Amino acid sequence: MPQFDPALFAPQIIWLIIAFGVLWLLMARVGLPRVERAMVERSEQIEADLDAARTMKAKADELTEEYEAALAQARAKAGAISERTKADIRERSEKLLSETQAKIDAEIAKAQQGIDQEVKAAMGEMDKMATDVAASLIARLTGEEVESAEIEAAVTTIRSEAA
Repeated sequence: MPQFDPALFAPQIIWLIIAFGVLWLLMARVGLPRVERAMVERSEQIEADLDAARTMKAKADELTEEYEAALAQARAKAGAISERTKADIRERSEKLLSETQAKIDAEIAKAQQGIDQEVKAAMGEMDKMATDVAASLIARLTGEEVESAEIEAAVTTIRSEAA
């Protein structure tokens, strides 16, 4: 094999140095600048993406804060509306209750007045019947006629003592 012949080592070393130099120049002038440019572009793209992500996160945080503030405000409004509605319902129910109680009291007073009138009328009828019965009994038992005014006075006295 010619590569292992020691007489041919010197020309092989020269060609090795020339080939290495050409490859070195090609890599230094063409290959490595392209790789470096790709790495720089990739680094710049990553940095731009990170900046965009930070900006979006800041916007998202801001929107979240606005949402939470709006939600808190809505809850406060709902609470105020609820309290106002409860107070309105309570006021209406108390008003309706007092109106109903007033109507009931008026009906009770009217009924009591009617009952009192009926009791007076019944008592008047009872007094009249008692006077008539007493007059009939006295007339039958004694055979004498007593004036109705005396009997009415006696019935009134007895009724007032019983009350």
